[in-house]
Amino acid sequence: MSTKDRDFSRLSIHKKAIMHLKDQNVEGDVKNLSLKGAFIAVRCQLGLNDMVTFTISDIARCLRAKVVRVTDKGVGLRFEKTLLD
Repeated sequence: MSTKDRDFSRLSIHKKAIMHLKDQNVEGDVKNLSLKGAFIAVRCQLGLNDMVTFTISDIARCLRAKVVRVTDKGVGLRFEKTLLD
């Protein structure tokens, strides 16, 4: 996806995140964040279209998101609701 296709600008940040998927917790590092999504560097590969609930240190709690991109460096998430909802 090119930056032209995005609805919201992304901010480069470095915060810890904990994602909850089924019965496991996966820790990662938020690399960028927008109102509608984020890219999180993780060691454990999540699957495309997995639904996760996650918390970003000092920013947000219990966000629900869908994995929309998987790379060797992490996952791209699309939030169910924007950060302002």
